[in-house]
Amino acid sequence: MTTDSVFECSLSPRFTDLDTWRHVNNSRVYQLHQEARLRAHLAQFGADAWFSDDVRLRPLRSITNYRLVTWYGSDVQARVQVLACDAGSYRVRSELFQNGDHVGSQDCLIGAFSQHERVALPTAVRQVLQTRVLGEPEPMPAANHHDFLQHAAAFPVTCQLTPRYGDLDVDTQRSEAALAQYMEQARYNGVRQLDFGGLGVLVASVDIIFEHYRPDIATMNLAAAINRIGNSSFVFTGYAANQLGIQAAANSVMVVIDIASNRPVPITPAIRQQLENMML
Repeated sequence: MTTDSVFECSLSPRFTDLDTWRHVNNSRVYQLHQEARLRAHLAQFGADAWFSDDVRLRPLRSITNYRLVTWYGSDVQARVQVLACDAGSYRVRSELFQNGDHVGSQDCLIGAFSQHERVALPTAVRQVLQTRVLGEPEPMPAANHHDFLQHAAAFPVTCQLTPRYGDLDVDTQRSEAALAQYMEQARYNGVRQLDFGGLGVLVASVDIIFEHYRPDIATMNLAAAINRIGNSSFVFTGYAANQLGIQAAANSVMVVIDIASNRPVPITPAIRQQLENMML
């Protein structure tokens, strides 16, 4: 039940949200979190609060955890709450449930922009959100994106992407959803080069840093490299950049699975060798 501190709503996955594995694509699950956040914002600040003709509220960082596969044909229940708020940013957590199962969560740090530059949160927004904070959240994990991106020019997996009109949001800037899809494409360019020998791979979590939302028609350069290799998982670091610099970067945790059981399995020596070839 929706309260002053917790917002709840129901969302419906669409047929066009499905991927080639016939479940809801991870970037479309990301958009469910985004929609839940927006609806919570409208419930708090009014039906016209999505207009951003002055100060714009946009994510600085989002960490999305994919706990279970999300399917088509059943609604998803979303729950959103404010975790923290200060003068410069606020943090919200959205959780998704389907058929009684907790399928995923997202922690999102949101800041304010004016003319594409960071500014303080609008006073009215900050004052309201500070009254909605529940408890003291765990700090977000340290991000190693920037350290790894010092070697961006040497990333082994690269491609180019022509920005599309549909990549712009209602404020005529690069949309959050488009940047999340760019991160998906950056890592997919690496995944599709791998031979898993009959095994499969799933996205477990994606940690995105949003540097800016400036629109530009210049070709986007996407790149990825393997950041870490574990027992059954590995991490892709990817980025999207153009003449304005890096626009977004992400660490994506990928898990190797047995397709029949959908359970994690150890990375085989053959897969490990391919992954090591993609490391810097």
